[in-house]
Amino acid sequence: MSEGRFCGNCDGHNLYEYPMKMFCSKRYAKNKDPIVDTLGCCDDWEPVTQECYCVREALKQQKSKDSGRRD
Repeated sequence: MSEGRFCGNCDGHNLYEYPMKMFCSKRYAKNKDPIVDTLGCCDDWEPVTQECYCVREALKQQKSKDSGRRD
């Protein structure tokens, strides 16, 4: 599983714009903006019970963008 605490590996996440944006059911329940960055995190974070590829793919995409800026 991807290391670290990210919205994409929280039990409250649902796909929105794969892989970079998530719909957070926890934020939605609190009447907060539910659209969050996959690689973000908040105080309500709880680990998922199953591995999700969201974080892995978001990290790859972010790395690709970062390396493209340096070239």
